[in-house]
Amino acid sequence: MKPYLSLLFLLAGLTGFTQEQTAYEALLKPVPEVEMTDSLHIDAPLEKTNQLDSITVKTWFSPILGSAKNNRLKSRNYFLAGKITSNDKFDLLVLLEEKKKVADSINVQVVYLISTKKNGTYISSLEAAVAGIKKRSSYNTSSWLYKDNKIILDSRISINERSYDDMASYRINGGGRFILSGKYE
Repeated sequence: MKPYLSLLFLLAGLTGFTQEQTAYEALLKPVPEVEMTDSLHIDAPLEKTNQLDSITVKTWFSPILGSAKNNRLKSRNYFLAGKITSNDKFDLLVLLEEKKKVADSINVQVVYLISTKKNGTYISSLEAAVAGIKKRSSYNTSSWLYKDNKIILDSRISINERSYDDMASYRINGGGRFILSGKYE
């Protein structure tokens, strides 16, 4: 009886893994592959294609929603805009978050680079681009993703007619994590 019971648990575990893989493949199927020759410029706003429902966002991208009590799904729309699946260990997904609120004169788009394992398990994310206006401030961040997994973020923020600029350099390690780099190469 015990051998049959362990075989049953093994088959149940394999079935769960194949269902998750199939769901992840279905999620990525309509998403266009992003071709990288040397580098890729990531800027907001992006074309709004492949809108995701709230259940899909919670299932696959819940870490970007945060653990705060406010509902980040309520006043936002999410779009899966692209994928880079050329790496053997992880995929990079381009997720667009759009927030519009007319009463507060808020209009913000955030483009995330999200790394996932080949089965869809979330690894890490980075805000690669932000464009928006909120009352008397404006945000404009863009980035360059290079073929060697280096990312340069260029941020420009204007608050009360004063401008602030910043640059940051990241690397994506072999496991798919975004690591802040101290040097600009």
